[in-house]
Amino acid sequence: MTAARQAPFLFPDGARLGVDNVLLHARAKRHEVRNYAGPLSIKTVLAGRVAWTVAGRDLVVDPASFLILPAGQEYSMHIDAPRPVETCCAFFAPGFVERTVFDAISPLEQSLDPAERLGPVAPYLAAVHHDAERALVGRAQSLVHRGRHSLAPSGWEEDFLLLAIELMRFSRLIREQAARIPAAKSSTRAELFRRLLIGREYMHSRLAGPVSLADVARSACLSPFHFHRAFTQAFQKTPHHYLTSLRLAQARGMLERGSRVLDACLDAGFVSPAAFTRLFRTQYGESPSAIRKFARLSKK
Repeated sequence: MTAARQAPFLFPDGARLGVDNVLLHARAKRHEVRNYAGPLSIKTVLAGRVAWTVAGRDLVVDPASFLILPAGQEYSMHIDAPRPVETCCAFFAPGFVERTVFDAISPLEQSLDPAERLGPVAPYLAAVHHDAERALVGRAQSLVHRGRHSLAPSGWEEDFLLLAIELMRFSRLIREQAARIPAAKSSTRAELFRRLLIGREYMHSRLAGPVSLADVARSACLSPFHFHRAFTQAFQKTPHHYLTSLRLAQARGMLERGSRVLDACLDAGFVSPAAFTRLFRTQYGESPSAIRKFARLSKK
């Protein structure tokens, strides 16, 4: 890795990927991972945008989203950017999340049985997810700052336990979304939801440019009508509303890091600054300039 000012670090010191719960934090202009199959992990981005390539698809993550990859899933990642990109990835020890899920849904007596088999992490979790409230992203990334100051072992263990619980919460949400798909057969519902996730990933990867409903539906191998209807029922937002929310979240993140309002507007894919300001105020209750001003004052 060619780092920019700051070397990557693993926390805790001496931790081993695939054996321990590990946090990997890095900031660089150039970095590459080729065909790596690691443990269950959560990929987050503090600055910039990063595409992890999985099964031929680019899964793009920005500061308002995260990517979950299951254990054994092979992936690649390539960064070559003019400005440093900052990532924070949490890798779980084998079986850690499964044991947490099992303990959370089982009576205490059953959890004492060492012969009990653990089930796999819920389906559909392995995807890019929008996290506007930064519930999971914020918890993972808070470890970056505290890890530099030798977070106590007990606190570290508790943080990974809470991360696992957040995954459970997202898992429940995803099952609820899949259950809303208008299909009689469970196999049909599962296939439709899988295609909706592909269409959603397509939107995540094209925030800066024009995106049409036809293009998104085509990426999911569905007609525009069926994609729009199923997406709206599953996620309770139209595709256009979802895409707008993603763009506004990206713009807000840029403003909080000091970008000019016009730069945030254009980089997030908005053409009209006036329309951007109106949508931003509706979404967040404040103007873009107010968010930027508050962020600048808080850094002084």
